[in-house]
Amino acid sequence: MNKLLLIPLLMIASLSLAQADGSVRVLALFSDKAMVNINGKQLIIKKGQVVDGIKLISASGRGAVLQFSDGSQKTLGINQSISSAFKKPQKKKLRVFSDSQGMFMVDGAINGRSTRFLIDTGASHIAISSAEADRLGLDYKNAPTGRVQTASEEVPVWNIKLDRVKVGSINVPQVDAVVLSGNRPEHILLGMTFLQHLNMQREGTAMILEKKY
Repeated sequence: MNKLLLIPLLMIASLSLAQADGSVRVLALFSDKAMVNINGKQLIIKKGQVVDGIKLISASGRGAVLQFSDGSQKTLGINQSISSAFKKPQKKKLRVFSDSQGMFMVDGAINGRSTRFLIDTGASHIAISSAEADRLGLDYKNAPTGRVQTASEEVPVWNIKLDRVKVGSINVPQVDAVVLSGNRPEHILLGMTFLQHLNMQREGTAMILEKKY
């Protein structure tokens, strides 16, 4: 091969490898914005924005604080980069089938303790009976209180925050929930404080749950 042609071909090959290799590089910094190159794609991201599983926590002249899909954070200055580990993550997905009564029940966990949920898009919060909260070891009795009207009566409730809620392979941290005094609901209602983090789709008797990011 002609040596004059070999050099540009090698340069093109090197560029292709660099873009294929999962990487993040900070190109410029602004107030609450950063110009970055993520996996070969150059763009400006704003504070709170998520791209390919990478979230900009903050940005200033001192650097950009980036959070990755595993929850870790890294501060990068201009022209600093991290390589080889940041390919676009696979979205976590779960298929749940309805029971004979048309309800969607799913096994999961709260703060690492196993439980069972009823998916309820009409519930604004995850709703837990105090009996189940006691079984799960939740510390709720010193939490802010209120009252809520159930189908049969008005009952006291406690407003709490769960460290982590898991169904299948889908994990969501820091989820708001309410604890209702007594034995109801029979199953924990998996309400919108959790479901807002998912895309939901019906396929016949199945509901497909997919984490948004």
